[in-house]
Amino acid sequence: MNVSQKFEVMVGNKAVAHVARLVRAKYISAFPITPQTTIVQYIADMVANGEIDAEFVNTEGELSAQASALTAEAAGVRAFTATAGPGLLYMHHPMHATSNGRIPLVMAIMHRGTKGMDPDLSDMMAQRETGWMMLECENGQEILDTGIMAYKVAEDDRVRLPCIFAGDGYILSYTDEPIDIPDQAMVDAFLPPYKSKIPLMPDQGEESRRLLMAQWGVGQDPQKRWRDQQQAMENAREVIKEVNDDFRKAFGRGYGDGLVEEYRTRGAEAVIVAAGTIASTARVAIDRLQADGKKVGLVKLKAFKPFPADDFQRIAPKVRAMGVIDRNISLGTGGWAFSEIRNAIYDVEERPRTLQFHAGLSGKEVRVQDIMKIAENTLKAASGAEASAAAEWV
Repeated sequence: MNVSQKFEVMVGNKAVAHVARLVRAKYISAFPITPQTTIVQYIADMVANGEIDAEFVNTEGELSAQASALTAEAAGVRAFTATAGPGLLYMHHPMHATSNGRIPLVMAIMHRGTKGMDPDLSDMMAQRETGWMMLECENGQEILDTGIMAYKVAEDDRVRLPCIFAGDGYILSYTDEPIDIPDQAMVDAFLPPYKSKIPLMPDQGEESRRLLMAQWGVGQDPQKRWRDQQQAMENAREVIKEVNDDFRKAFGRGYGDGLVEEYRTRGAEAVIVAAGTIASTARVAIDRLQADGKKVGLVKLKAFKPFPADDFQRIAPKVRAMGVIDRNISLGTGGWAFSEIRNAIYDVEERPRTLQFHAGLSGKEVRVQDIMKIAENTLKAASGAEASAAAEWV
């Protein structure tokens, strides 16, 4: 293992820009939107001063940014784009085309909710059924590392699906942290050059037509493309784990198994589940509670799509209760992670009590004492105390 030690204090948005540089993106399209705007500015500076050798296109809107990036990627160059909040909603239509075409485009999101400028996961949650992989990041270092890993996962022949890597807007986008920037040669060794599976250049016309017809299932069961895409998303679970392991060996850092990360769960009677920056706050709460003898741990949810059902089926029999914190809500249903976890563990013989908490929506601050209260309520449920079936708003 040859680990680089080139630290620089930078905001999360600059870490995203370094992803575009380190993966050697050749086509970058973007439209500025708060809190993503400075990603575009940092990338523009890097292109202008020669740090990134890419075609940088400031499009007239986010729909065009997505459409042009997917086209560039399909044509055979590694592409990149980024957005947030309403910009992501504007991309919705071509995002389906990117996924349906099995185009391994990678996109960064700095969360901005749909009910104002402040962050929650409602922007990404609105894209759940577009067929993109979705990875959530806790801090600036994880943003940079996950962006690099996202390309290797997306471009793997077992997957060939687009991927979002995301962080909480404002909290990460504009917060300075010391971040280890990997050496370019090490990244090049980790991430091989990109090659499109559907050649689109004029001299490849016949091969392109043949491959496209096969991919679109011409003359086959009309459901074949859906089955293939579902299988690719299922394959992504193992590929994400493999890439996370490979990254840990190469750079000395990894994030649990790539799908979830357990923190101080050994011997725990209950766990809380959190994602993104709320997981950082939860770590402090867990430390304080365990110092007081409370048997509660943390499971950080990193992958929303594909959802790590196997991980929760493995964790569930070991604890008596799970308190799931969602920084989102599917109106009329409940929290996204809560619903997925309940579904995943339904057939577990000794499944734990599962409690639902909403926190941090529309940028509401989530404090250490808030997490401690959630953990205490979850511990009560683990001890057999009656717990409300309704979601608790924190």
